[in-house]
Amino acid sequence: MTSSASSRELVSQAIDAFWETYPPTWHGVRAHIHKTIAEEFNVTSGQFHILRRIHKGHNSVSRLADVRHTSRATVSRTVDDLVKKGYISRTQNTQDRRHITLALTEKGDQLVEAIFSNIRDWMEAKIGRAHA
Repeated sequence: MTSSASSRELVSQAIDAFWETYPPTWHGVRAHIHKTIAEEFNVTSGQFHILRRIHKGHNSVSRLADVRHTSRATVSRTVDDLVKKGYISRTQNTQDRRHITLALTEKGDQLVEAIFSNIRDWMEAKIGRAHA
């Protein structure tokens, strides 16, 4: 076998290993996240993703809609729910009243950190068992 052929075979094996490993792992992680946020933290998947994006610095409805690939109206409804729950605050720009800045409240920040911690702990336990 030539060097080029063995290189292609290695790449093919890596791709096969990826498809055998990554999708099932990701589906398991996603299922855990959805179950955990609903049952333990009482937020929907959409709400969690909005909280997570605000945590990462996306601070407007239009920016959130862009990164979530959804409508502003959908994001706005989710933000309304999160404001009512006390997880997000809205601040109107004094220079341009049309611009509203979104931020996590202390309660929202604590929620996001608790969810991240829960998921991290679960993943560490899963990985630890896989290597034991």
